[in-house]
Amino acid sequence: MKIALVIERMDRSRGGRETSIAQIAAALSDRGEEVTVLCRSATWSCEGVTIRRLSRRGLGRSRHLANFVQDVQREIGEGGYDIVHATLPVPGANVYQPRSGTLPGQIHANRQRLGVLVAIRNGVFGRLNACRRRMVTLERLVLADPHTLCLPVSNMVAEEIRRYYGRTENVRVAYNAVDVPDVSSVQRSDARRRIRLEMGVDPEDPVFITVAKNFRLKGVAELIAAFGKWCQDKAGRAKGSLIVLGSDRPECYRRLAGAKGIASRVLFVPPTEDVFDWYSAADVCFLLSWYDPCSRVVLEALRWGIPSVTTTFNGAAEILASGAGIVVESPKDTRGILAALDELSDRDARAARTEKCLDAANGLSIGRHVDELLEAYRELTG
Repeated sequence: MKIALVIERMDRSRGGRETSIAQIAAALSDRGEEVTVLCRSATWSCEGVTIRRLSRRGLGRSRHLANFVQDVQREIGEGGYDIVHATLPVPGANVYQPRSGTLPGQIHANRQRLGVLVAIRNGVFGRLNACRRRMVTLERLVLADPHTLCLPVSNMVAEEIRRYYGRTENVRVAYNAVDVPDVSSVQRSDARRRIRLEMGVDPEDPVFITVAKNFRLKGVAELIAAFGKWCQDKAGRAKGSLIVLGSDRPECYRRLAGAKGIASRVLFVPPTEDVFDWYSAADVCFLLSWYDPCSRVVLEALRWGIPSVTTTFNGAAEILASGAGIVVESPKDTRGILAALDELSDRDARAARTEKCLDAANGLSIGRHVDELLEAYRELTG
């Protein structure tokens, strides 16, 4: 099959959506499919995958988006593709996979995080307002077409599509998936020992980790505050450290840790290609999302055998329901977060949840996800 994958920027450093499309494109190519990525810019490349950069035209993000969609539609008409699989709403695509969730879902999450008045102010005066309006219009057009197959990456997003657009037909959940490095237990143990030695952490002390590119959206402040309260409530009896790994600016979060009296117990780590070494050093992954269609971080931790704590605003919470982790109401659910810290600071409790992680791990591979995509593609092409 000749397949086009549509994404605005093919740059893995931008986040999970770009990383997922890179892994999917490579896996489809390995299966013998002819894969082209239609994008506006790209820093990623892969043997066997064609990168087709469409020009960036116009002034402002709204106009950039409109022109990119027009260019993609022109390419669809001329490219002779069997399948056009878009991650943003492009009328005329065969498959729409809203890997960032729906626009109304994102707006609702902002209201939850900021409060209604602040969210309304940002909606009226924010510089992204015109671009958001155009995106919502495009999404409405795409989801109004019954012939477009919609592949949400979680039941949470499928429910958003039903709630905001009234669409239930030709909607199929294809759970998000991740690839993890193929390393030996010895390599994992070596990474754990090395990083913990550098941190000055006892081998038996619990280490918690959060991995994020947008600290506000992923509840890093709320996690630091809850961790500080947990340490304070234990009156020095609580052992544990927190790793905050990500690309956001850490200065104010470092000050927050200092104000909570835990500066020496919170380590800020810049983005790294060796993120799985840091997973190896940790015992529990926290991701207190305000909105996540189906977080790769939680899936990576789960496949690595590390129990996670996330919120009901994360589609990956559905997978943790098997016992592989703990789900709290929101980043503001301090009581739930403290209870999770209490439980998962216990070695035996972690071990029980680790078994559940390993049970679910195989079903979260990119190979499984690509199997589901190819099945859907074949149905569409008859």
